[in-house]
Amino acid sequence: MRTRLKVLSIISTLLLITTSCGGGGDRATSTNSNETTAPTESQSGTDNAATEESDEPVAEKVETQEDGTTDTPEPASEPEPQPEPEPEYETFGDLTWPCNPGDASGNTEQGVTDESILIGGGDDRGYAAALGLNITQTDTLQAFVDKCNSLGGINGRQIEVELYDAKIFEVNNVWLDACPRMFMMVAEGFAVDGIGEESRVQCELAHIPTYTVSAAAAHGPWMIQPVPNPSDRNPLSMAAYIADTYPDSIGKSGTMYGNFGATIETKDKTLSSYPPLGFEFVINLEYNIVGEDDWTPFVLDLKNAGVEHVYFTGACLPNYQAFRATASVNGFEAIYTTDANFYENSCREANSDGVMDRTYVRMAFVPFEEREYSKAVSDYLDIMEVAGGEIALLGMQAASAFMLWATAAKACGSELTRECVLSEAEKIEEWSGGGLHVASNPGVNEPPPCGIVLELVGDTYERIFPPEPGTYACDDAWAGEFTNRWTDDAQLDENRVSQKFITE
Repeated sequence: MRTRLKVLSIISTLLLITTSCGGGGDRATSTNSNETTAPTESQSGTDNAATEESDEPVAEKVETQEDGTTDTPEPASEPEPQPEPEPEYETFGDLTWPCNPGDASGNTEQGVTDESILIGGGDDRGYAAALGLNITQTDTLQAFVDKCNSLGGINGRQIEVELYDAKIFEVNNVWLDACPRMFMMVAEGFAVDGIGEESRVQCELAHIPTYTVSAAAAHGPWMIQPVPNPSDRNPLSMAAYIADTYPDSIGKSGTMYGNFGATIETKDKTLSSYPPLGFEFVINLEYNIVGEDDWTPFVLDLKNAGVEHVYFTGACLPNYQAFRATASVNGFEAIYTTDANFYENSCREANSDGVMDRTYVRMAFVPFEEREYSKAVSDYLDIMEVAGGEIALLGMQAASAFMLWATAAKACGSELTRECVLSEAEKIEEWSGGGLHVASNPGVNEPPPCGIVLELVGDTYERIFPPEPGTYACDDAWAGEFTNRWTDDAQLDENRVSQKFITE
């Protein structure tokens, strides 16, 4: 039976497969031997006999030297002006919050007034088969907008936000509504973004999304991602770890992928980027994304092919759990690798029996368990706990998108335009969301050759590589570059920007 839980977990894979004035004193006057003094009673009165107080200003005393020259005292110097102390702003991780009071003004762009900035966000929460799908990103966006406004907004302009619901297949309707009204879309993400990309490009609505899925969207014009997920690059940190740790197994690899566009594209990225490290894929099996009545045929196909390493793309629950339970019953053992969407409480809690042990998860974000090693992760958790929104890895990704947008928007001052925001964001050559994730270069759409590997062991995630909490492993050799049918379809130019929907 296709339950809402199944589809919710399944579509969530699309998201992640992917910082004293000195004062002068009063001057005192004095007399010397050449000055006259007031007469005493024994002295006769003369015109100079007395000196009386007067309201007239007193001239500076001039001292006559023995050589006949005079010495005029220098006036007391004025105090040096001291700079105003810098205001103390809150920080998010190692970022200073880009939100604070100011006097920005001007109707500089659609959606911008003297007082406000109108942005849009969105998810697929209204999908009938999985109500609440990916709502964590809009929960996070709302919480961060509220926090930003409480600090003064962007240079004094308050942020207004509308949260769209694409319901999986209504992405085009979202863009048609947002195009004539929104300043930009921020921290949104849609599971089937490809079906709305043409409308977005045609109206030139800029965005800084939480994530992208299709190749055309991942390389779209007028777009910058905080954690780039281009279709022609694949970070190979986990692949390198598996190749070094289990060198005898990678030549007998297989894939399992759902019959859904995003999981198919992710599988193809793996097949395009892993072989240079010694991986050989001897079998690739497609399963029903909404579940299988019997996983035994898949297990037997893998077993008969001699597979020792399985790359699985899809959802942890219920598909992966059901598949692994079947593999256990049939005595099939292998090494399993997956992506960051498997890092979730429901998956961890479901493995109390250990049936999903030996599952390795590729990460680019500092895990929640290591909040003491990352102020940004701790700050994210604090904000969401106050707001009451759902906490999830996807939420941290949305937080990074919002902070990137806000940082760029602040730099534009009063002259807030889409072009300026994108230009300022492109200037940021190293972005980690304040320390939420491994630093990347968003402006060139390049994922960093870095990562973390976690292993699911019972109902916990254990850091495997690198072993030090709060750190990442990096190697330039882990920057997998390739082309395939998806990049060809996106029609990338020399700057790797999709030209598919651009018209002259």
